[in-house]
Amino acid sequence: MKRFPFIRIGLVFAFSPILLAFVTSLFQGGSMWNESSGTGAYIWLMFLTLPVGFLLVVIGLILLVVRKTR
Repeated sequence: MKRFPFIRIGLVFAFSPILLAFVTSLFQGGSMWNESSGTGAYIWLMFLTLPVGFLLVVIGLILLVVRKTR
């Protein structure tokens, strides 16, 4: 069975709104921190993605410890 990279996927998922805000601010020409421009509103998604990403990282760390002890 192929291993699923929980830790990497969790980190990417947790911080993806910052990357999304940065990329869209490049195309729109505004600041990625300015919520009135629309790109800064993506950062509010971190209220959802940070806990889920943290949970994926914790699951990945637990699986890593279990594999090392076997």
